[in-house]
Amino acid sequence: MIDLYKDYYVPEYVNRAMRSSAMKRIEAVEMNCGMAYTSFPLFVKGENYSRAQHSRNVSVLVYHFTEDPVQCLAGLFHDISTPVFSHVIDFLNGDHMTQESTEADTEEMIRTDREIGEVLASLGLSAEDVSDYHRFPIADNEMPGLSCDRLEYTLGNGVNYQFITPQEARDLLGDIRVLNNENGVPELGFQSAESGTAFARLALRCGKVYSGREDRYGMEVLARLLKDAVRDGVLSRSDLYRTEPEVIRILENSPFSERWESFRRLHEVREAGPEDGIAVEAKRRFTDPLIDGRGRVSHIDEAFRSDVQRFIEEDYSVFLKGY
Repeated sequence: MIDLYKDYYVPEYVNRAMRSSAMKRIEAVEMNCGMAYTSFPLFVKGENYSRAQHSRNVSVLVYHFTEDPVQCLAGLFHDISTPVFSHVIDFLNGDHMTQESTEADTEEMIRTDREIGEVLASLGLSAEDVSDYHRFPIADNEMPGLSCDRLEYTLGNGVNYQFITPQEARDLLGDIRVLNNENGVPELGFQSAESGTAFARLALRCGKVYSGREDRYGMEVLARLLKDAVRDGVLSRSDLYRTEPEVIRILENSPFSERWESFRRLHEVREAGPEDGIAVEAKRRFTDPLIDGRGRVSHIDEAFRSDVQRFIEEDYSVFLKGY
């Protein structure tokens, strides 16, 4: 995966924390929620992009904009409790519309990792100080605002899906500043309307991938496979917090091997009837960034505003079948 942040300063405590057992585990948890293991063309062509890479990049961005170690480390650890296949487990847990169930063990995982404890102690910090990045609006905020988390995965996936080039991503990064939003809260935004609009459209294009037919169908199929494997004792709940290669090996050597291979062969999704199809709702993600002195992109771009509305209103009740 191309490093879009190679010229950004990386605090040494971030490098030390990245070497911890907990962060090494999520090096083997892929960003695209299991879709990288399918044969869907969009996901097949991408490079490996892990939760650890994303988390490290978020921390680098947070430090760049705040120079605060607490916020920086909160950004670094925000995905530390992500299970295998990421938000697929939210589908398994019935929480796929908010996608927050996988965050429940964040503080415990930070607290119980010895290497991370040593990093925190050297800075006079506790696990509680850095376990909730939602407290810091530059690290995370409510959609459709722009935060370091949303910025990083949009640019990372945008490059990986070949929607933009690495240089175009860096150009967008160079235009971002900390602004105050309509509520007086710090938020990332753009200096130019051109850059802000380009990013908003990129985020919407990525959002259509995250909740598109292939993605939501594939995640539901994988969630059902994992749920049945847990039910039958092939996997335990604790296995979901191992690495993806480890869990895949278990599935490949189990009665669920054919279902796993069937999932891997998925390359197309078509409309179907209720007798053999699956209807899956999904969280719709988009960003409506601030433009310095001009409000949000939707205030100045009517076409974008209309595109977002159509995206929000798209009917996801249609039954789907994969091949």
